[in-house]
Amino acid sequence: MNSVKNYQKKLDGCEIRTAEMHEAEDSDERTPVYNNPIKEKDIKWRDVRIGLARPSEQKDKIFVGKTDSYPEVVSQLHSASELIGMTSESEVVGVADGANGLSEELKRQFPNMIFILDKSHLRDHLYDTAEKMGISKEERAKWVEPRIRIISNGEVGKIIEELEELQIKNEDNEKSHERLKRLTGYLNRFCDALYFDSFKENGYPVGSGEIESAHKSVPQKRLKIPGATWNPNSIDPMLALRILRADDWWDDFWNQRTEKLLAA
Repeated sequence: MNSVKNYQKKLDGCEIRTAEMHEAEDSDERTPVYNNPIKEKDIKWRDVRIGLARPSEQKDKIFVGKTDSYPEVVSQLHSASELIGMTSESEVVGVADGANGLSEELKRQFPNMIFILDKSHLRDHLYDTAEKMGISKEERAKWVEPRIRIISNGEVGKIIEELEELQIKNEDNEKSHERLKRLTGYLNRFCDALYFDSFKENGYPVGSGEIESAHKSVPQKRLKIPGATWNPNSIDPMLALRILRADDWWDDFWNQRTEKLLAA
């Protein structure tokens, strides 16, 4: 690691259940008191994306989040990082899963970023591939773990070659062939983000456990309580309040808001 101050970024998503009311189709039922049309719930799930940033030598972190596209949330993360001292000279390390477009957006807005794929996400892909290949549950670890070690040691090319050979051998098995092809593409896409042993030697994180814990404590603790559904328009305001509290800005925010109201 060089002498330039290092900043770590992590970003991940979870789903929150939403409900919107609309009049029931093909129904003449009315409410008993006011004789209004009977309404029914339209249940959907909305992605909530949470990011965090912190200087690598510190434990304190700053959170961002909203129900929006990756460019918008990563832009929030960039602004938050500048707020805590990140500059164009800072070394930036980012950890995230392999969601479509996420790593690309992180690297676009953080040009100096060393992107690291969440190791557990890679492991999940390998286990799923082993299952599609027909490897028994008891034997899957024997197939997956040695390949994880080879990839972690910087030899992902060996595994890609092996998978390409397995694709040929499994051409008659569509499910297995397609899953092997998908894993090969996945490894090719993230080949520069899989040097886990080297990353650990440099003190970089290789897992997204920190952001997954943040999901439980920031949005999910309030927005994902058992049986809860939310109007889609109320998620971001509630999430903003949760982030204010997590960032320890709660008192400052309400003091500033009170001052503005009194000055009006």
